Formats: sequence, structure tokens, C-alpha cells
Amino acid sequence: MAIEGTYGGSCTARAGNWAVALNGYQLIAGETALTVVQNDPNCTLSVTMVKAGAVGSPLTYQPVTPFQLAANYAVLGVAFLQNGVGATQFYANFEMTPDLSYANNFVIQMVYSDLLSQTNLSTNATYQVVVATATAGVVPAPNATMSLAALVVTVDAHNIVKTATGTIALTEGTVPGVAYVIDLDTVGLTPTYAAIDTVFNSGTGTHVAIAGNSQNIQAAELNLIGVDLTTAKRRNVILDSVANGIKSYQLFQITINHP
Repeated sequence: MAIEGTYGGSCTARAGNWAVALNGYQLIAGETALTVVQNDPNCTLSVTMVKAGAVGSPLTYQPVTPFQLAANYAVLGVAFLQNGVGATQFYANFEMTPDLSYANNFVIQMVYSDLLSQTNLSTNATYQVVVATATAGVVPAPNATMSLAALVVTVDAHNIVKTATGTIALTEGTVPGVAYVIDLDTVGLTPTYAAIDTVFNSGTGTHVAIAGNSQNIQAAELNLIGVDLTTAKRRNVILDSVANGIKSYQLFQITINHP
């Protein structure tokens, strides 16, 4: 129903508390609508309260510490407690747009969730895997399985990948792979045997020998840092197997989406 806070000591002709009414809420006695003197970039604003619930009788939630507004979301959201005490009721994060110059009207944006991770500047990306095989004649292709449970990719508020950690686990099947290559999405969604064979043998990717029944692919091998996930990106893991001098391939297509 409302976001409320305080003016910083450097604000021109402003002091005390401010409030922004939302969703039909009417400010009551003691609540003053937020305004800032134009072109006063030294003025800082901090959130000290959120009101939520029914319009006529909203509940009051306070952050564990006052939240100073900035031009971008903070790295971490902040916990809000009912009346400032007890258990955490939700987490929230804020930003001001377009900037902090106050040259024009500005907007305060708030995101909130029961999960802290959903209010952090760096949030987890999501991904899915498509598996395909390419065989030459009657030569069987590798039939490994893949798990991305230990892979964590985080993005900032603009969907740019900031970290990629953990591993992708490959487990060999009845037809073991010999080596794998990471392809940065050059073979397309439905590649032919010839296309996969060309990429695998082109020398653009490093061939990593598969040792034993399991293999961990490091997140760094996906070359994701700095990649813009506003549009989903793919990474392909190609495994090869050789029988009677003929190669066959297994292709894992990993599609990585922003949250």
C-alpha cells in the first residue's frame, strides 16, 4: 500500500519522513508525499517501512536496517519484519530510475519475494538440456547421461552473466565416449552428422579425454562470463566414439536462460 522512508541530511529544503502511496492507499496524518528539489543530486533517500495488506488497515513492515536508494538494485535484498520485530516476513530490493540527478521525475522500483535469492542483484539463470545422437552406418553412438545439478550460473539485473561455477557431470553409458568438445552454438538446433563431425574435428574446441565412468566438465569451459542472456544462449557438448575406424557422436544441447 505504501513505501515510506527518510530524507538524508544533504537534501535541500527536505527533512524527516516521506511516503509514496500505492494501489489506492491514502496517506494519513504524519505521512508526507515524497518530493525532491529538482537538480539536487546530493539528496539521499532511505526506505524505512513498507505497508501491505488491506487499503483501510495495512500491516507495517520494517527492514532490519534502513535501505538507501540507489540507481541500481543492491547486490543483496534486505529482510523485512512485521513492525520491525520477530521473524522475516519477506525480502525486498529497490532501485531508482532513471538516475539520482533528480533532473526529471523519477520512479522507485521494488522487488520482493519469500526467497532472498530472488531479490539479489545476481540471480540464478535456468537451463535445459536436449540430447541427440549422430551415427555413421551401424556404428553406435555414445549414450552417456548428463546432470547439471552442480552448475550455477548467475546474472545481474541486466541479464549479463556474472559468475558460472560448479560442474556438469557426465556419466558413461554402455557405449563409452572417448573425448568431448564444447561448441559455442555453431552447429544449430538440428545438426547433421557432417556438421557435428566438422565442428568436432575443426580444432576450434579443445578435445578433453574422458577417463573412467564419469567426467566433470568445469563451468568455466562453457565460456559464459559476460554473455548477455536477454536472449537464451546454447552450449553444445559433443562426445565421440570410434568403432572400426568410424566415428559416431552424442550431442548435448544446453540452453541457458535468464531468470
